[in-house]
Amino acid sequence: MRRTLALLLLILFLAADGAAAQDRERLVALLEQGQDLFGRANNSAEAEEARVLYERALDRFLTVLEEGGARNARLLYNIGNTYFLLGELGNAVLYLRRAELLDPADRNLQHNLRFVRSQRPDRLAPDQLSAAARTVLFWHYLLPRPLKLYLFTAAFAAGCLLGAWVLLSGAGRRRGRWWSAALGGAALLLLGSLLAGETGARSRRDGVVLVGEVVARKGDGTAYQSSFVDPLHAGTEFRLLEQRAGWYRIRLSDGRTAWIPAEAAELVRL
Repeated sequence: MRRTLALLLLILFLAADGAAAQDRERLVALLEQGQDLFGRANNSAEAEEARVLYERALDRFLTVLEEGGARNARLLYNIGNTYFLLGELGNAVLYLRRAELLDPADRNLQHNLRFVRSQRPDRLAPDQLSAAARTVLFWHYLLPRPLKLYLFTAAFAAGCLLGAWVLLSGAGRRRGRWWSAALGGAALLLLGSLLAGETGARSRRDGVVLVGEVVARKGDGTAYQSSFVDPLHAGTEFRLLEQRAGWYRIRLSDGRTAWIPAEAAELVRL
């Protein structure tokens, strides 16, 4: 009986593994087709032909994302670029931001994201406090997480070794203690930066306007007056402050707050 049960389980496992392998092969094939179509569209001289190829490539990329459950920075990057080439600024910013969450150090991604942002209709001034913080703590925002982790490990290890050497040898105590303290301080700053980045990434709820334009209002309903003279447009980014039935209370990069319909936007974090 046990042998029969074990054999049945093995058969089920092999069947499931075979099905999973077939799914993976199909998704990989779809991804390769999408990349091939994307490349052919870039080389096409006819605008309409290129658009058709971009749409087909996007369809395959989204199929891989939805059916395969893939959370791959390169895939999200390709989706964002394809949306931009199709003229959909909102989705282009959204998927490039999602790719940035997975690979913030990718220079090509950062370059494309800056360019796409420069094409948005809404020109919002940055919040002065945020701009000042970015200037003072530039290293916190510029250094990628892996590099900060490496520097923290190096500074912590060097500080511990130097401190132990000073205590055991008694040589150059004053200078050794100073260097040990400096390395320890650097390690603490880097650790704080790592923890702040991790906590901020988990707690922040950033979003992007996807529709062509939406009226931002002073309350969570169409009966409220508009908050601004002009509507917000696709690609405008915001921080979600509050959520009510069908409405988002948002803060823009210039510090202004308003309410928009939830259906007009989407949050960056998946």
